[in-house]
Amino acid sequence: MSTPPTPLFTRMSQIAIASEAPERLVAFYRDVLGIRYAFETAGMHFLEIGGLMFMIGPKYPSMTIGGDATFYFEPTAWGATEAALTKANVVWHNDNAVVLQKAEGRELCLRAFKDPEGHTLAMFGWRAA
Repeated sequence: MSTPPTPLFTRMSQIAIASEAPERLVAFYRDVLGIRYAFETAGMHFLEIGGLMFMIGPKYPSMTIGGDATFYFEPTAWGATEAALTKANVVWHNDNAVVLQKAEGRELCLRAFKDPEGHTLAMFGWRAA
């Protein structure tokens, strides 16, 4: 038996979430977060960000929406992204970003929020200190 390669995967190619109202949730990710809409098929909507396909589809009967996954997004420009999301009435978990690490002239930060259906999202990345 041969030894499996390490790592076993080269990248994550797609993630998916279930939605009570997929079209409404797509509008949030496309219009508020600015994620590129790719296509729709069989009630499943596909968006693309940084080479990752993000599928939003209808929930199955008795499925709970929200779950325990968190989606981390690296902002293009921390301050501008934070201001745009605040203007779009995103409800933040904390009043301010949590500083996780400091380096010369910058800090690694996290600021969590939820989409309209309760999926946890977060801005995660470096900003000027």
